[in-house]
Amino acid sequence: MTRRDSYKQTDAKIALLGSRNVGKSAIAVRFLTKRFIGEYDSSQDSTYQSTATIDDDQVNLEILDPGPESTEEPTVESRAIWADGLMLVYSITDRKSFEELGDLYNLIVPFKQKPTAVIVGNKSDLEHERQVSETEGALLAETLKCMFFECSASEGYQKIAEAFHALYREVMKRKKERRISLSPRPLRALGKVFRRNSSKNLLLTPGTLST
Repeated sequence: MTRRDSYKQTDAKIALLGSRNVGKSAIAVRFLTKRFIGEYDSSQDSTYQSTATIDDDQVNLEILDPGPESTEEPTVESRAIWADGLMLVYSITDRKSFEELGDLYNLIVPFKQKPTAVIVGNKSDLEHERQVSETEGALLAETLKCMFFECSASEGYQKIAEAFHALYREVMKRKKERRISLSPRPLRALGKVFRRNSSKNLLLTPGTLST
C-alpha cells in the first residue's frame, strides 16, 4: 500500500461512501494491509494506491477513504465524478446509516447515472447488536441494482476482498461496454453501402442502355 503516486497508471478508482462510524477506514485498511486497526484519523481524505491480484491479473487500484463530510452533497458530487466504482457502506448495528444509503444514492445519480457500486454491510461480527437484517440489505441492493456483501472489518479479510474484487470486475465490464458503444462501425459495413450506391449510379449512367 502506498500513498498516491502520480506516475502509476490506475486501472480502477474506488471511493468508499457512507455515514460516519460505519467502518469505511477499517474496510479500506483491512483490504490494503489485511490488518485491522481500530482507531483512525478521519479528519481528512486519504487516497491510496495498491496493486492487487484479481483473476490472476495484477491490477492497480486507487482507493479513496473519505473524510467526515462524505455524505454531504458537494462532497458526494466530487467523489461520484472522480470514482469508477463506489462502495456504499453502512453498519448492521446502525439502522440510520442503512436508511441514509438511499438518500446518498439519490445524491449520486444526478452526477453519474447508473453508478457502478456495491453495498457493504459492515460489523457483521456484532450479531447481538444487529438492527438491519441481511435480507433488508440484499433487498436494497436489488432495488438499486447493486451487488451486496456483509462483512466484518475487525474479524476477516476474505469478504472484504470479495467486495473489492467484485466491484473491480464490474468497473472493467462497464468500461469495456462503453468502449464498444463508442467504437466506429466496421468498415466492411460501409463498404457494402458504397458498393450498393455505385451499382445504382451505373444503372443511371448515360449510355448504359445503348446497344
